[in-house]
Formats: sequence, structure tokens, C-alpha cells
Amino acid sequence: IRIELENGEPVYKGVVFNEMKGAMSSPSDQLYHQLAYHLFPETTYHYNSGGDPKDIPDLSYQELVDFYKSHYHPSNAVFMTFGNTPAYDLQEQFEQLALAKFEQGQTLYSKPERRLAAPVAVTETYAVDAEELKDKTYHVLAWLLPEASDIKLRLGMRLVEGVLLENSAAPLRHYLETWAHAQSTGPLMGVDDSNFEMTFFCGVQGSNPEHAAEFQAGVLKVLQDVAAKPVDTALVDAILHQIELHQREINGDGMPYGLSLILNGLSSAIHHNDPIQVWDVDSAIEQVKEELKDPMWLSQLIQTHLIDNPHRVQMTLVPDAEKSAKDAALEKARLAEIAAQLTEEQKAEIVAQTEALKVRQDTPDDLNLLPKVGLEDVPAALHIVQGELREIISNRIDYPLNLYHAGTNGIYYQQVLIEIPDEIVQSPYFNLLSILMGEVGAGEYNYLELQQLQTAVSGGLGMGASLRSKVDDKNQISAWLTLTTKSLVNNLEAIRLLKLAFEQLRFDEKDRIIELLQQRKTRWQSRLSGSGHSYAMQIAGRQHSALAQRDYNNTGLGALNWLADLVGKIEKDEAEYAKLIAELQLIHNKLLQAPKQFLLVCEEHQSDRLVEEIQEVWDKLTVAENTA
Repeated sequence: IRIELENGEPVYKGVVFNEMKGAMSSPSDQLYHQLAYHLFPETTYHYNSGGDPKDIPDLSYQELVDFYKSHYHPSNAVFMTFGNTPAYDLQEQFEQLALAKFEQGQTLYSKPERRLAAPVAVTETYAVDAEELKDKTYHVLAWLLPEASDIKLRLGMRLVEGVLLENSAAPLRHYLETWAHAQSTGPLMGVDDSNFEMTFFCGVQGSNPEHAAEFQAGVLKVLQDVAAKPVDTALVDAILHQIELHQREINGDGMPYGLSLILNGLSSAIHHNDPIQVWDVDSAIEQVKEELKDPMWLSQLIQTHLIDNPHRVQMTLVPDAEKSAKDAALEKARLAEIAAQLTEEQKAEIVAQTEALKVRQDTPDDLNLLPKVGLEDVPAALHIVQGELREIISNRIDYPLNLYHAGTNGIYYQQVLIEIPDEIVQSPYFNLLSILMGEVGAGEYNYLELQQLQTAVSGGLGMGASLRSKVDDKNQISAWLTLTTKSLVNNLEAIRLLKLAFEQLRFDEKDRIIELLQQRKTRWQSRLSGSGHSYAMQIAGRQHSALAQRDYNNTGLGALNWLADLVGKIEKDEAEYAKLIAELQLIHNKLLQAPKQFLLVCEEHQSDRLVEEIQEVWDKLTVAENTA
């Protein structure tokens, strides 16, 4: 941070300073950092790692340099690589390019947090612009757990998280989602094992301050009820299935697989533990399975680390429409104090530094210092994976199935792609349908039963739209609805479940449907402050293509206002709710009859069995066909 003069008056300037002001405008960021302040009274997590804007001006340049030289010294660095380059060659490069230029420094070690003797309850505020403060309070409970290096306990607490929060049928999530005094679950949920010591969170948003005591009492009652008896074996098996599925999956979650592995093990390495224990979870699973022979083991973990754990913080985060103005006034007063003490010589020095910085910023950088990618780095031939075309008969019609073989580590991936008629693409109700699939009941299963079944046999059910401008006409949209699932190859039931959840989606669970739309509205609103640039880009580009206009209409700020109005109407007016259901059913019926394609990715020796199962499942009439 630096001081510049504007109209002769000092102002704060600085990239990080402004970035942190933007970051801390998000309610979820304010929630986390204020909670961490109380949950960690003394250790590094007590402080905002990016720097609290009100504290950044206190940091001197020399303090910044001293901290950097200590904490960013190679003695506190971790080098992690993925690939087939020999370790000797890598070590040689590390030494020549970096380590040879430094003397041995002091290695810093994390230390355990000082434990609270009794639970604490705190109330904090966060800034909002709206004058209406009703239904904008967050309630959170947080526990500090033992060190994340205890791999067996770490996996055990992941199982506890699954038992309590895995889906809407899990007891704690069910309580939070259906609690009458909140609109949705909060942004902090479950186990965080990325720090030196683990934490467990649960919370709600869209509430009011006077319900804090009832919130805490309700959460503790759920925990006590679960801990009082053995956890259902089928539920534990389902959670273990999810853990094994996640462990087997060769997937970078949007990034290269190697980088995903590195980031997964990085926290362990930083804290001087062996990351192999994190990557090779099979041995930990075997240890946990031994513990699970005691039917009360998970119940005892809940009792020990949650119910009887005194290091618990309850935080009520209350909206304050005047907080931004108060913070701005404090900053203004601080600058006024600085202005009163500035001499003419100091002002001249500030002006000179500002001009020198401008010259430096306007001077083109020497781009030759950077590595470059040339044509010689581009492969001459592009490898395109070749699939195999099969056929699936569904509703007496032949549809293509695109089969791809890959080393999937015992997992299969199935998708069903359904061509979306243009009138459905433009409908604002279409986006709502994807919120419901897998979250409401289907066929003979209510939504709680369907959630449990998903956890037991699949990696989840998904519905999303793939929308593209047509190659030859930007005013036309190519639109496909994608139904997705994945599972271990010994769980073919996921294939049936995907078809069931889509074709027999239930519209009779009114409370659940309103709850899901309320959650969507609340979470959308909570993300607004951090998405201003996205909405500006969307508005600016909306005339460029039919797709851009459609996205503006259906996912822009106007769409949020439409959704908020819709939720308000269907909560109070039966006729409005009936109208919503009629629109959704109309879209659903058209999608049931639309052309489709199938996609299957699996290991080659599993493909025939899986294709046969897909054919068996889909060679049945849809509900719409049966009732026609």
C-alpha cells in the first residue's frame, strides 16, 4: 500500500489493498474470516491471509520484506512434480536455478492452537447495501478438531461428514434445509482438512438474529440423536462407496490430473507430513473398516469431537447497512490525521514517488525475459480419440451410442444427450428443471429415498444444458440437455437410476420444490457482490449472438429478480404454484419425446456388459409413451 495525493489530500492506493476490499465485500468471505478469528485465537489462521483492509496500512515496507525473506525462504518451500522426468534431473535444476543462490534458513513449523476451555458464542456484523435487513442473518457452528496428519481420524471424520451431511436425507443436512427460520444451508459445511488442524462447520443463511439459540439447540439435538445409537451399516457402506469412487477417479476437476494430485497432497507436505498417506487412502480405508467392526465407532467420534468438544464457536453474522459507511469514515479519519502531519517536503516526496511509479508502470517490460511458445512446440498431428458407434433402441426408435474406451480405474461414465427444442431453450422455466432432477423424488421413491439411493449406487445424478452458437449462424443455438452419472463397474444400478430420475421425476413434492427454488435464490443473491464484472460483460455482449441474448435473459440480474418474484408468489398462492408445475411438466414432456444420443466411457473389457445394461434399461416405454 502507498499514499498518493489527490487534490492535495492523501489517499490510499495499492493493488492488494483494493483487491482485499473487493474480496471482503462478499458475505461468505466475511463469514469465514470473522469465524476463523474466533475459532483460532492465536495461530496463523486467526489472521486474514490476504490482509484485512483496515490492517494493511499498519504494515511497513520493512516488515513486509522481513516477513517475505523468512516465510518465503527456500527452507520453507515444498517442491512437488508429476510426470516421468527423472528425480535426479529435477533436483539438479532446483539446485542450479534456485537453491544455490540461498544460504540455509530457518524452517518454520506449525503449532497446535490453544484450546478453548468452553464453547463461545459471538455476534458479528457484515456490510450490506440494502435497507431491508430481514432474513439476511447467518448462523454457524464450528469445531476445531485434531491435527489433519492423523489419517485414520481424518477419514473417520469424512465418514462422519457423510453420515451427517452427504445429501438431503442425512440427518443434519435435513434439519438445516428444513429449519423453518432459514432459507438455505450456509456456505460453510462439513470437514475442512486442508489446514494443520481440521475443522467442522455447519450453518444456515437467510435467517434472523433472534433464532441463534434455537439453531444451536437444534444442531446439538441432531448430533445427540445420531450419537446415541449405531450408524446404519448400509449408510456407512454408501459413504465408503463415495470415498472409493472419488479415490479411484482419474480426474483433475478442471485441471491437469497431476496438478490435482499435487494440490491434494500439498497441505500434508507443507505441514511436514507424508503426502503418500493422503494419496494412498486404501490402507486408511482398511484401518477404518477394522474400526467399523465396532458399530458405535462413528457415534463415538461424533460424541468425542463434536458433542463433548469444548472448542466450539457459535457465530451469528448480522447484516449492517451502515457498516460500509462506518469503515469508510474510519479510513477517512485516519487519512485526515496523516494529512495534518504531512510537511511540504513530505508532500513533494509523495508526488515524486507517484510520478516515478507512473513512469515505471508505463515503461514496456522486456518480454524477452519470458519463455515463449513457438510453432515448433505445437505437435504436427493432433491426436483425436476414436470412439465406436453402437445402437440403443428406446421407445421403438434406434438411437446412437458413442462408446469410448479409456483407463478409468474401474469406473464407468454414462451420459444421455437430448436435443432441446428452441422454445424450451428460451423458456425461463427450463433452468428450473435442472435444479429438480435428483433433488426431488422419482417414481416410487420420495426425495429422501432417492438421495440415499444415489449415494449408495452412483457418483450422483446430474442434469445440465450444453448451449453453443451454431457454427454457420450465430443467431441460431445448438442446445442439448445432458443427463450424467458415474459409478463403479460393480454398480450398474446407476444406469437405471439415471433413467428413472429423469423420466419419472415427481412434481408432487411441493414443500421440497419450493425449498430448492428458495435455496437457488438465496445462494444466487449471496454471490452477487463478487460477480459484478461477469454481469457487466454479459450486459455488454448480449447483442452479439442469440446465445448471448438468451444467457442475459435467463441468467442475468433480471432472471434473479424473476426467480425472487416467483418464489414469493408460489409460497403464498396455490394458483401460481400450479402454474409453475404446469410449465415444468410441459417442458418435461417435450424433452421425453425429443431425439437423444447416448455416451459411454469405460474400460474395454467392461463395455459389452455396460452396453447391454443400457439397452436393457432404456428399451422400455417412457411414462409419456405409456400414458399417450
